[in-house]
Amino acid sequence: MRLLVVDDEEGMREGMRRILERAGHEVETAADGEAALRLLAGPPYDIALVDLKMPGVDGFQVTRFANERAADRTVVVIVSALATVEAAVEVVRHGAFDFLVKPFVPADLLAVVERASRQRRLMAERETYLSELNSERTLSRQLIDSLRDGVIVLNVKARPVLMNTRAEYLLGVGFREDLGLDELRLDGPARAMIEDVLAAHGGGEYHQVRLEHGGTVLDIRATPWLRSGEKAGVIVQLGDVTEQARTESDKNRFISMVAHELTSPLAAISSYLAIVLEGTLDGQPERIKEIMGRSKARADALLELVKDLQYLNRREAGRVTRTVERLDIAEVLRGQLEFYRGQAERRTVDLRFEVGPGETTANVDRGDLDRVFMNLISNGIKYNREGGTLTVRLDPRPDRLEIRFEDTGIGMSEAEQAGLFQEFYRAHNAQTQGISGTGLGLATVRRVLAAANGRVDVHSTPGEGSTFTVTLPRSP
Repeated sequence: MRLLVVDDEEGMREGMRRILERAGHEVETAADGEAALRLLAGPPYDIALVDLKMPGVDGFQVTRFANERAADRTVVVIVSALATVEAAVEVVRHGAFDFLVKPFVPADLLAVVERASRQRRLMAERETYLSELNSERTLSRQLIDSLRDGVIVLNVKARPVLMNTRAEYLLGVGFREDLGLDELRLDGPARAMIEDVLAAHGGGEYHQVRLEHGGTVLDIRATPWLRSGEKAGVIVQLGDVTEQARTESDKNRFISMVAHELTSPLAAISSYLAIVLEGTLDGQPERIKEIMGRSKARADALLELVKDLQYLNRREAGRVTRTVERLDIAEVLRGQLEFYRGQAERRTVDLRFEVGPGETTANVDRGDLDRVFMNLISNGIKYNREGGTLTVRLDPRPDRLEIRFEDTGIGMSEAEQAGLFQEFYRAHNAQTQGISGTGLGLATVRRVLAAANGRVDVHSTPGEGSTFTVTLPRSP
C-alpha cells in the first residue's frame, strides 16, 4: 500500500514511518497541512494518516481535500489525542474512515492500517466492478443501437426508459423520458396492443400488428418486460418491412394480372372447342376451319405470354446467360428491320433507317439487344396506321448511342404513357382492339436496358404517333 503520514510532530511522524515501512508499506510524510495538500494534489495515496490538530491547515481540511480529490481511492484515518465521542463523530462527518487515538503502540497503528487496507481493497473492487458494469452497459447500448429493428422499452406507465437510434429514426422522434404513446406516434392498433400487454397478468405474451407510419410499413411486436418475476413494462420492437410489403403487393398484383391474362384466351378457346364438339357446325368445314384458326391464334398468344413470363423469371433469378461483345449496332438494326419487312408490307407500313455520323459500335449482349429492338420495331408496325411510316434513327454520341423509333401510329394519352412500362399493361381503346400482345414487351425492354445502365423514354401524341428513344451506353 502507498501511505501518506501527516503530522507536525517530527518524532511521531518518523516513528509511524519506520513502523509502517517495516510492515512493507511505501510511506511518504508531510510536516504540516499545506505540505499534505500539495502531495494529495498529485497521484492518489491508498491511505492517509492525518493528525487532527496542526497549525494552519488542520486535519479536517486535509480530509475534505482528500475526499474531494480522490474519495473513491484514498482512505483517510485521523490520528489525534482527542479521544471523545464528539471528536469521533466529527471525524466521520468530514469523511474519515477511522480514528486512531494518541498515544498508541505499533500494534494499534498496524491494526488500523490493516482495516484501512481492507477498505481500500473493497473500494478498488467496487471501482473495478463499476467500471466493468459501465463497460457492459456501454456494450449493451452499442448492441441495441446496432440492431436493424427499432427497440423501445416502456415502463408500467407507458413511458420510455430506453430507445435505440433505429427506433428514433423509424418514428421520427428523439428519446425523452417524458414521452407518451401519442408523442411516440404509437396510436391506433399499436397503442391498443401495448396497453393490452401492460394490463395482462403474467409474462410470455407476444403481440404483433402491422401499420403504415409516414410511408413506412412497420411490424410492431410487444412482449412483457419482467424484472425479478414482476412485470416492469413492455418491450416494443419495430421492424421496417416496407420492401417486404411492397414485394408482397407486387406479387399479388402480378398473380392477379397473370390469372386475368390467362383466363380470357383460355375461355375463348374452350368456347370455340365446345361449339365444334357440340356438332353445331357439322357440315360447315369453312366455319370449323375459321374457329380452329381463332383457337390457334389464342393458343399462340398464350404460348408467347408463357415464354415472356419464363424469360422474366429466368432474368430475375439471374439464370439468363449474357455474353457481352463489341457489336455494330447499325448492322443489328438493319438485320432486324429486314426481318420485319414482310410484316410491315402486309400492314403497308414504310420502314426507314437513318444513321448519324460517328462510330456505331457498343459493348452489348446480342440476345438483350435483339429483344429490345424486336419489341420496339414490332410495336411500331402493329400500332401504326395503314400507309404509315416507322423511322429508326441511330445517333452516335461520345459515350453512348441514341436510337429513336418514331412511328405515325395511333399515339397515346399521358395517362396511357404513365403505365406503359408496367407488366401486363396494355392501352385499351377502340383503336387497339384486335391487336395481339402479352403486355410484357415494354416491361422487358425497360428491365433489359436498366441492367445495361441504359434507359428507354417515350413521347407520344394521340392520333399523331409515338417516339421511343433508347439510350445505350457504349460500355455498360
